[in-house]
Amino acid sequence: MQELCNLADTGSNTILYTALAGSLLLIATILIIYLKTNTNTSTNYRYRGGSLSLLLLAGLALAFILAPTAAFAQTTNPDCDPTSQSGNNQGGGNSGGNQASITCPTNWIVVPGNPAYSTTDFCVMKYTAKNSGGTVASSNDINGDGSFLSNTYSGGTAVSTPTDQPWTNISQTDAITASQTAGTGAHLLTENEWMTIAHNILLQPANWCDADGSNCGNAPGTAGKVLASGHNDSSPNFPLESSTNDAQACYGTVTANVNTACGADPSTQKRTLTLSNGSVLWDLVGNVLHWTSGTATKGDIPNDGAGSGGGFEYNLNTGLGLPVVGSYNTLSYINPAVQNPAAASWGVAQGLGILNSDFSTGSPGVVGFLRGGYWVVGPASGAFTLSLENAPSGSFSPVGFRAAL
Repeated sequence: MQELCNLADTGSNTILYTALAGSLLLIATILIIYLKTNTNTSTNYRYRGGSLSLLLLAGLALAFILAPTAAFAQTTNPDCDPTSQSGNNQGGGNSGGNQASITCPTNWIVVPGNPAYSTTDFCVMKYTAKNSGGTVASSNDINGDGSFLSNTYSGGTAVSTPTDQPWTNISQTDAITASQTAGTGAHLLTENEWMTIAHNILLQPANWCDADGSNCGNAPGTAGKVLASGHNDSSPNFPLESSTNDAQACYGTVTANVNTACGADPSTQKRTLTLSNGSVLWDLVGNVLHWTSGTATKGDIPNDGAGSGGGFEYNLNTGLGLPVVGSYNTLSYINPAVQNPAAASWGVAQGLGILNSDFSTGSPGVVGFLRGGYWVVGPASGAFTLSLENAPSGSFSPVGFRAAL
């Protein structure tokens, strides 16, 4: 089948084969007419010529079969999909043995697409967005000791860089606009893109570790292991900068801006998550929450069946377990168990996170989607954490964003 994929690599090849077939048909027709009308041709010559004609006609038939078959293979066989080879991009350019389907800017990574979420390969910021060139309009001393000044910016460009504090105190509305400054075609990460990432990292052994971020490389769901959920223990009590070295996965979680190897201290926490193509993300979970572009009304979001909101586990075996597939009018989400049935028993204890709902019967009030958790919420941080409690116009010190393209 790969040979047919190669034949049908572009639409122009189909045109080429069709043209070739037409030429063969013309030549064969002329030769047949000549053989029939030339009375001086010997029987043996007629036989050889007729044989040649038959061969040409056979080639013609083969060409007509190959062209549409190759085109069909190109459009229906996943092995022919050029996006099936995802890039191994560790911050710009392509690396590894696979040919990347796309090339991302520096400090962005390739995310393999997932048909379950109607996504093809896309780029996402490796780090939570930072503000470059903006003016600090106001600043809030969160801890009262100067350890973390939560800035509100006027202007500036969204950039992906390991240094500086995340761009927080920003509403979903403004995050949509700010994401567009990150580059041509850039946009705030969508719900489908977030879930594409979340389901990918869920299945990678590199992300299943001890609680202190050590001893990673375990089968998903292994007893006693958790899906790494980032800086979430309020120590240090502010969001952290990232390391430029992906191997320093617990960077800053004991002492800010100092690397402590995962497991070298009981309080280390793993801040990196690895995708199936080897790409590494920093602080997708923990550190700060992330807006996505999703919205829903309070009357349409999950409730406990008795008209109350609150916190819900993804663990299907708990009393507050969410259904495998939930659809609440404008809100749709997919439980981790959809793509990995074993995840039906996973929840907060495995590091997946929690869903918080501010449900109100019949309310038209709109909430924006906040993902991932932040530096003080502990086990409520997780790749599937979803907060449905805040209006798109609200801005908060633990809330940031990242862009995709």
